[in-house]
Formats: sequence, C-alpha cells, structure tokens
Amino acid sequence: MAINQLAAALFLTVLSGSVLADAPNPQSATPKTRAEVVAELIQARANGELNISDADYPSTPKFVSTKSRAQVIAELEQVRARGELNVNDADYPYAPPFVSTKTRAQVLAELVEYNKHPDPQGLYHGY
Repeated sequence: MAINQLAAALFLTVLSGSVLADAPNPQSATPKTRAEVVAELIQARANGELNISDADYPSTPKFVSTKSRAQVIAELEQVRARGELNVNDADYPYAPPFVSTKTRAQVLAELVEYNKHPDPQGLYHGY
C-alpha cells in the first residue's frame, strides 16, 4: 500500500512540474543572426543605453543646458554678491549675517537695567 502511495505522489510531482513549466517564447522561434545582435549592440552604445557597470545603473539622461554661459555667470555673480555661495561644509546651511536693529546706546541701557534687577535664577539653574 505504501508503495502505491509513493508512486502516486511521484507521478503527481512529475505531472505538476510539467504543468508549471514555462511555455516556449514565440519570439525565440526566429533566432537572430550574429550580425543583427552586433548591430543592436552598436545602436545601444550610440544611444547611451548600454550599462557598463553597476555605477551606470540606473541610466540617467544626458544633461542639456537651457541657459547660456553669460546667464550662468550672471547668476553666479548675484549669489556671490548676496554672500550665499557655499565653498565648504562649514558654510552649510547658509545663515545671513546678523544685523542689529538697536543702537549701541539702547543695548547699553538694557544692560544697565538688567544689572539693577538681575534674574535671580540666571540662565543656568544648575540642575
């Protein structure tokens, strides 16, 4: 009895494998010649669609500038004039220079007033 069950299981395994097998590709019915494959390769290289290494993936389109050189230089000069040109990591993110709205006399008056009535806890509580 065990042999019959084993034979049935083996038969169903083989049958299911053949059912799940891939159907033949209809495009592969007419194989390409070597010359056709070489022509497709040359065309792909010319179009920039051929990935040479992992560094090329995903393929990015080639950059095409929409501005003239004079426009780019003018924009650069504007950014330099505003002081927004980052030249290293220490300048990131850009923070415009602080410009006080108070006069020196106003700041000194605030200091005198603070010294008369200082904050009893101070800025640091010491906890």
